[in-house]
Amino acid sequence: MNNSPRTQNINRFVVHLVKSCIPYLSVSDSQMEKKCKDLDLLHTIWDKDTSEVYTAKVYAAVTKMFASNVFRPLPPSSYTLAAENEAIVAVAASIGMPPVMPKPDYDMMASAAEFTQTAITYQAFQSFVDRTEFDAEVASQFFDRRFVNGLAHRLNSGDSYERQTVRDTMARMWYACPFIHEHMLDAVVAELADFAYGYVPRHNGIDDLLHFLANNVVYEDVCQLPILKLCRVLTHLLKHPFLIAFKSNLIECVRVLDRTQKELIPHMLIFITKLWSFQNLKTIVLLRAMSDLYNVCDTDKWISLQLQIVGPLSKLFCNDDFQLADESMNFWNRILHENMKFWQSKQDDVRIVVNALKKVKRIHWNLDCVNIASSLLDFMVAKHVIKDNYMEDSEEMFQEGIRSGVNYDYTYKSIQKLVSPKISSTLPSSTDMPTTEL
Repeated sequence: MNNSPRTQNINRFVVHLVKSCIPYLSVSDSQMEKKCKDLDLLHTIWDKDTSEVYTAKVYAAVTKMFASNVFRPLPPSSYTLAAENEAIVAVAASIGMPPVMPKPDYDMMASAAEFTQTAITYQAFQSFVDRTEFDAEVASQFFDRRFVNGLAHRLNSGDSYERQTVRDTMARMWYACPFIHEHMLDAVVAELADFAYGYVPRHNGIDDLLHFLANNVVYEDVCQLPILKLCRVLTHLLKHPFLIAFKSNLIECVRVLDRTQKELIPHMLIFITKLWSFQNLKTIVLLRAMSDLYNVCDTDKWISLQLQIVGPLSKLFCNDDFQLADESMNFWNRILHENMKFWQSKQDDVRIVVNALKKVKRIHWNLDCVNIASSLLDFMVAKHVIKDNYMEDSEEMFQEGIRSGVNYDYTYKSIQKLVSPKISSTLPSSTDMPTTEL
């Protein structure tokens, strides 16, 4: 059938038509209008006749045509404008106000016009992949790792409509070409990694990358190596300064991955506490990320984790940022209510929380925070989590909720006594020593 004169003629015609569109994206090209019409004709042919069988030459020509028109740099203004718009959205989100976008100027309209021309290429390519007789085995010769990397990189386009079109194209290829799954996962994870580790200072399509992963890649049985790399990259994204802009999509991607990667959420929760403790990244967006992760964390995993998390969390109670202090205490309130029996049996471990709340009552400048701390202490007494006469320990007497049995002042004086007996008379007797429990 493929060698019939009709089939050969059709293949030659299609190859000729496709080659006439390589390349076409140039405002100085006198054949621009004709090439756009040829691409539109190709789209119509592939959209109407889905059962025609094509040779490898057609697949090669289509791949070259798509790559030469799509895999090209955008003007710098495209990225600059997108950066400004995303910054406006991020700031507006942080204060709970709707973003006020700037009016489109000449550069923005030129960028949109450029993609309007490129969109015809995407449209024709999508109709080619959607054909009933699309042969994935033949396509595998041309849809290689380099091709997929180029397509994934287009998700960094400054034009939101192009990013949506790229994502749609990748989804079509994902379902039509099973062989491409590992290549595509590697490409998307590589884009995320470049952004997460700072090799790319900003990425226009971070939400699109995460959305694509959540809706396509993580549902399939793919190689575990890129999945493990993805888990590391997602965790590292928590420390990104623009986390607020993509937090919801990050959490959704993590939620879906949790079906197979049960240790990912616990690892991310502990990672947040380390960011608080060792890098002093005590931000409200990280607290909200922890709250979101708590929502999707497995109950048994959370029970084993909460003792490690509550200590660092309590250190936020007295933060000068009253909103951070308020939300951290309310998060503890939620943890307490949903795990009441657990905390009723952990009166010794809850000491660090009690001390943090009492410190808020004593020194915090915000009256609302003081009232929240007071209410929480009263509630904990009423529910028998703590005793009514629970005394506040000094800060050096505990570390992350574990009581220390070392009196450093007493130890120092004991050493001095051994070294210089003459001063022994100045040391207090053992009956005067403060007692601590080991």
